[in-house]
This record gives sequence, structure tokens and C-alpha cells, in this order.
Amino acid sequence: MRKILSVFLCFLLLFSFSLNVTHALSVEEQAGEYLRKLGLYTGYEDNTLRLDKNITRAEFAALAVRIEGLENLQESRKGNTAFKDVTANHWASGYVNIATSQNLIKGFEDKTFRPEEQITYVQALAVIIRILGYEKHVQGEWPNNYINKAKDLGLDKNIKLSPNTPINRGQIAVIVTNALTVPVAK
Repeated sequence: MRKILSVFLCFLLLFSFSLNVTHALSVEEQAGEYLRKLGLYTGYEDNTLRLDKNITRAEFAALAVRIEGLENLQESRKGNTAFKDVTANHWASGYVNIATSQNLIKGFEDKTFRPEEQITYVQALAVIIRILGYEKHVQGEWPNNYINKAKDLGLDKNIKLSPNTPINRGQIAVIVTNALTVPVAK
């Protein structure tokens, strides 16, 4: 009986150790934490990155401005925008004004920006390609032209999405991390 109890206790001890092993971070988690260290992802009030949360166009404009190193200008650029759906007191008006004036992200023909709409995979790729300076090298018809350029640049590494799929913060983190290895176009 003692032998059985000893074997059982050893099993429990080994099992409890396996439960305490920390899980390996996913590609998205690694990328998100890396962007946090770089100051590109700030996280939420609860200190989480909410990597599974889809990102809005306003949030992505803010990220694009941070990538460009223009975060310090956003307070002074708050106010009226060129878009009828981004009011002067919208939290992202400064970011939207900077991102659109730098031609990083564009509005729509109906003079809207759609700040609360989820940004799609191809829209996000287009912004990153513009940031990297490769837009003049994009050829062909939308959306395949940006998808193909992203493939050429390696922006799609570890990402498998359809062009018009809304993209989440984790997937954006992977794309931005991939972009950090791409030389800026001359």
C-alpha cells in the first residue's frame, strides 16, 4: 500500500510541475510585447494588449503615427478634420489629421474616414507599404496589387488572411514586426 501511495504522490508531484510550466508565447503575443517595448502598442487600462480584438481605422491611424515617430504632434493637431464623421473632439482627430496629411491612411470618396470601422487586412497592408515608401512600386489592381507587394516584402510572414477580413491587434503586431526587417524604399 505504501508503494502505491508513493507512486501516486510522485505522479501528483510531476503533474503539478507540468501545470506550472509557462506556455510558449504565440507569434502574435511575441510581436505584441515587442511593439509594447518599442512604445508602439500602449495597451489598455488593465495593461493588456487585447491582441484578439479587431483594430479600428482610428486606432490604426494612431499606430501609423507612432510608427512614423510623430506621436508628439498629435495633441497640437487635434481639432477639425477633413472628414464629416471625425469631429474636432474625437479622441483620434489629431492622429487622423497627421496620418492623412502624411498620406499614410486615406478616407473615402464620400468624405468619411469611418473611424470606428474595423480596418481590413489589405487596408492595413496598404498603410504599412506607404510607411515603408513602397507605394510607388505597387502595380496592378486593388486589392491584389497590395497583397502581392506585401508578399514581395515579406509582410505576410505568419499571416494567412483574405484581403477584406478585419484584422486584429495581434495580426497587426506581426505585420508591423515583419515590416521592421524591411529596408525603407529610396
